[in-house]
Amino acid sequence: MGMCRAATLAMLALACAGAASGQEAGACKAYVTLAQVDAGVMNLLSTPAMPPPTMVFAAQDTKKITQWDLPPKVTAWKERPAAAELAHEWEELNREWNGAKRGDTTKSVPAPAYRAYGLLAVPPREWQDLEKWMGKETAKQAPGMCYTPEKASVVFVVGALRDPTARSGDNNPTRTIGYSQTAGQSQSEGVGPGAHSTSGTGHNSVGDEFAAVNGSSDPAVHACVFVYRMQGARREALPVYYYCHAASSLKSSVTAMLKFVSKHGFQ
Repeated sequence: MGMCRAATLAMLALACAGAASGQEAGACKAYVTLAQVDAGVMNLLSTPAMPPPTMVFAAQDTKKITQWDLPPKVTAWKERPAAAELAHEWEELNREWNGAKRGDTTKSVPAPAYRAYGLLAVPPREWQDLEKWMGKETAKQAPGMCYTPEKASVVFVVGALRDPTARSGDNNPTRTIGYSQTAGQSQSEGVGPGAHSTSGTGHNSVGDEFAAVNGSSDPAVHACVFVYRMQGARREALPVYYYCHAASSLKSSVTAMLKFVSKHGFQ
């Protein structure tokens, strides 16, 4: 009698576990994975023009344009001005810095000095920690979304970007990965760490390099998330949403994006 009762209880437990598992799987409306920011993303951004050395307070001038590359709130990519328009804005700003009125092409001014956004390398251990965290937190922060890389229909492309126009306590260009950018050029890459291999330019420690975005108050470093739809094993050419938070952590930016997507869905 006792054995029969134990067997019955065991069968009920298995049945309940199966039902719970099926309910959990059925709750997944979107499957998410992670990838690191690569050249395909960097090439979508504009290339900032640098103000003359004598202009100490030029940051407010550049902020109007850089916010389209590093938006402080979640923004739909389709709202972003065309690449040619942003490039023109940098040219006009350079002319204003050099004393020309906006739209006045008669006055000769020095050519703009451009400097691309920098990409900080994420140490392997930090990346693995982010993946584990994503596996635990995705469903909590965004009900209906599950971190399941092998089934992914959405990819969160994340990375730490340095704004060359912002004042920083340590703006050493050797601490970032430089990309030669072409405004408006898009490139579809694979997903996951190493999908587009990059390396630093010879700093003492990759961990030191990345520390600027992990709890730092450096306003020049932004924790960015670009959300793409997947087409098979590759992401689409352009993101759906993007968001960059200055002096924040990657986890904080990913959390904000998860909550936004959970509430608003995809356009």
